[in-house]
Amino acid sequence: MAEPAEPIDLFELLTTGRAGPIELGKSSRETVRALIDPEDLRADNHYRHGDTHSAWCIYGATCEFFFSPDFRLRSISVEPVFGRLQSGGMMPTWYGHLDVNVGRHPVTFAGRKPIDIHTLPKALQFLNESEFKWTIGGGRERDIYIELAESSRNLTLKYEVNTIPVDRDKNVAFEIDYFLSTVFILDQAVQGG
Repeated sequence: MAEPAEPIDLFELLTTGRAGPIELGKSSRETVRALIDPEDLRADNHYRHGDTHSAWCIYGATCEFFFSPDFRLRSISVEPVFGRLQSGGMMPTWYGHLDVNVGRHPVTFAGRKPIDIHTLPKALQFLNESEFKWTIGGGRERDIYIELAESSRNLTLKYEVNTIPVDRDKNVAFEIDYFLSTVFILDQAVQGG
């Protein structure tokens, strides 16, 4: 039986630059390729995305890694995987549990399970208990961003509005909340392409 994969802690990656098998500014493409299930590996070539310029990138099914021209890991983007998403008007409806992983490696937040900050109120409650300095802001449409900064690294939690159906004595009602849609870490000290 194979050894369980070592979790990648994104808050640890923010504060130290290192989280288990990943180290910002140090990990090579080969190191990151080994983290992702081979069947999920989608690209390893030149790519430019928004403000992130990278000579090389690697895609997994739920994650992206961007490298500097000398192939040092510069940033990581992780997307949560939801149990089910269905269309409910203009807003998707969320069911099930939140699961975040990088190939064979699960992702945690400060040693906690990702479910602990899958909604905006839980995230704010968690951050109020932590020692991190963070800011919150709005984006386009209904997006909300929480940004944490430590040294040369920035971590952004992006939340999008979702509706949750609630059974109210056989009358369907909806609770509205913001659910985690993307986690992004960038190390400004590692040069882009």
